[in-house]
Amino acid sequence: MARQLPSMMRKAGLSEMDQGPELPVAAVLLRSPAATVAFDRQALARYLAGRGQDFDASARPLQFSGGYGNLNYLIRVGEEWAVLRRPPLGEIPKGGNDMGREFRALSVLAPVWPLAPRPMAFCDDPAVLGAPFLISEFRAGLPLHGQQPLGTAMTPAQARDLSALQVDILTQLHGFDIAAIGAGVLGRAEGFAARTLRGWTARLDGARTASPPEAELLCRKLAESLPGEGRVSVIHNDFKLDNIVVDPATLVPQAVLDWDMATLGSPFFDLATLLTYWAAPDDPPQLRAINLTHSEAPGALTRRELVEAYMRACGRDRGRDEAELRFFIGLAFAKLGVIYLQLYDRFQADPAGYARNEKFGAAAPGAFALGLDALDGKLI
Repeated sequence: MARQLPSMMRKAGLSEMDQGPELPVAAVLLRSPAATVAFDRQALARYLAGRGQDFDASARPLQFSGGYGNLNYLIRVGEEWAVLRRPPLGEIPKGGNDMGREFRALSVLAPVWPLAPRPMAFCDDPAVLGAPFLISEFRAGLPLHGQQPLGTAMTPAQARDLSALQVDILTQLHGFDIAAIGAGVLGRAEGFAARTLRGWTARLDGARTASPPEAELLCRKLAESLPGEGRVSVIHNDFKLDNIVVDPATLVPQAVLDWDMATLGSPFFDLATLLTYWAAPDDPPQLRAINLTHSEAPGALTRRELVEAYMRACGRDRGRDEAELRFFIGLAFAKLGVIYLQLYDRFQADPAGYARNEKFGAAAPGAFALGLDALDGKLI
């Protein structure tokens, strides 16, 4: 990933004179200059200078192209490549896009887990860049986006390895002793299921787009089937394949990204979130069109096989824990449906600026419908 071909740079609208030091990422992973959301680089330079850190404000901003939420930029702090993250423009849902939460999570995890990038700075003063922002170390590697995350068709063995990789990472994360690593600062250990359901129900009620009937039914059924207090772990709270960066040659994981929702809660919710993005052949077509992972590639594990692999790795009992797991899969699909409604709200508010969000309006009902299937035991 280190050396860049001139043709790739031209495709992304970049020139060698723009860059200074050689880019550590493929240029196609960066937005063109015209599509980049600029920020006040002089203000960032002043802020970092006050912390004894050097930032060159003269270089053109380099914004990563992926994602629908936070804005991510490749920057240099001193002699080191780093990533600046800030919330998207416009209104932010309560509790969403929390850079302070991400800073706390990385501060706890980076000293004990190689897959957590080291945090370098956090600013909660919106006067600097217009919103709180985080700077963390850059981890070189291949982000696992899309149906062909390796760039070409993968072998069945590679598809199975990438499936199992997610289970391995979750097992590591959920195995940390909360008290031993000082993770108590990440949230409350009790009441996670009820608190999370209330939060996403409130976001559903606050969406401008009318919620489909499946949404209200799913939220009601979830409220009627709240599980008791179960095992509590450090959880990523938005775990999916495209938040993983691997070595492109060996597929060894290099980092897990996007910790702005990290907290203490049921480890089943991380597994459930992974399953919501793991499309199956009989999922609603509008939803499958968005869930672009390698889940349907030959050799990839099915949802059921992912669950069984996780249960074995964590020493959980599938039969005993089935009801709790079904609840959290239903809750994860409710969360996904609400996120899609919120993304569609942005399209409705600004059709030209958020044209790529239009597809989420048609996909949201399918997410809520799969949540109902999960509660009824039809999914796994």
